[in-house]
Amino acid sequence: MTNPKDVFLKMLSDEPGLYDVLKSKEHTLVLNILEKDNFDFNAIKAYLSQQAYINKDIILYNILDTLIKKDLIKKININNKEIYFLTDKGKNFIKVYNQTRQEFSLI
Repeated sequence: MTNPKDVFLKMLSDEPGLYDVLKSKEHTLVLNILEKDNFDFNAIKAYLSQQAYINKDIILYNILDTLIKKDLIKKININNKEIYFLTDKGKNFIKVYNQTRQEFSLI
């Protein structure tokens, strides 16, 4: 079986832009929120406000857009609501990150 640490390091070497996501507490919090379930913007904002201070909606929209561009999350419209969810890549990324984050002192 492959070591999660090796898988994580390979992910980062294959796509160095993912390291930018790791450097942001807010980005990883959003991924962890979406790992639990699919949520709309207001639900994500409510969960995030319990753990981080985001003073403007535009900041959260920028975080979500960044995660969409990195193909970690997707957005769909259901009943005039934008619902965000993890892609397979996002699920794998946050799972391996959570398994290995204690091993990396810089994360």
